[in-house]
Amino acid sequence: MSQPGTWRCAAGFIGVTLLSAPHPRTAAAVQQGWVHLGTRHVDFRTDHDIVRTAGEGRFKRIRIVVEGGDLEMFDVRLTFGDGKMYSPVTRFSFSGNSRSRTIALPGAARVIRWIDFYYRSVPGGRQGKATVHVYGRR
Repeated sequence: MSQPGTWRCAAGFIGVTLLSAPHPRTAAAVQQGWVHLGTRHVDFRTDHDIVRTAGEGRFKRIRIVVEGGDLEMFDVRLTFGDGKMYSPVTRFSFSGNSRSRTIALPGAARVIRWIDFYYRSVPGGRQGKATVHVYGRR
């Protein structure tokens, strides 16, 4: 049988642990080696948006993080500094605060000018607005 104070101590520890856990956006932003390239707020009124990158340098991989809404991305197209384009053959489903798998870019590290993406809200999911963040890794 447990002591009466044991539960209060355990509950206090769990509460402090949950309060000290990093915010999902902060956690994504401070991942070692990942650089925030840009953000776009989407409202599901259109099905296409562009993230113009702010990160300087060349990147070998990207990752997409979505916060605040459920959406499906069915076409992602990157435009590089030399004007060439790359479209990874994949479909992404985001639920709540989630992220894509790491997407390897072809060839050597490249400058990314912008990322076009086509999307739709997920039927039955959280709709309204979402924030799309793109991160790059050198």
